[in-house]
Amino acid sequence: MTDGDSVRDILRDIWNRACEQGGSGVGDRHLAALILVDNMVQNGGPNHAADSCEPAELAAAARAARYFGLDDVAAFIEDVPQAASDRDDDDAEDRLSDVYFRILPDGSRYDAALAARYAAAPQDFDPTPSG
Repeated sequence: MTDGDSVRDILRDIWNRACEQGGSGVGDRHLAALILVDNMVQNGGPNHAADSCEPAELAAAARAARYFGLDDVAAFIEDVPQAASDRDDDDAEDRLSDVYFRILPDGSRYDAALAARYAAAPQDFDPTPSG
């Protein structure tokens, strides 16, 4: 196994742990918060995230996006409450969906942000079992 392979394995393990809301490192917690809201948006759009997430969850996800250097994603998350079904802005869902798919057309930005943050501060993430 090359060093690149082992880093990819570590990043995969960190990602998988965060998907299960696991890990106690600051990086793990930020990634879990970001994944929670991103999954809501992917599953049902900004409206689903606005209606399903608590304000504290959205705020944590916005902080997490900034932690990973994704300021445009943080700004998007901060705008998600505009798409709540009890709001009068009927165009918010479409407008925010367009923004989301423009800034996050696939998972590559998250992958790159995690890799960069891990390279800069591996101590922010729980150790992964070697294996």
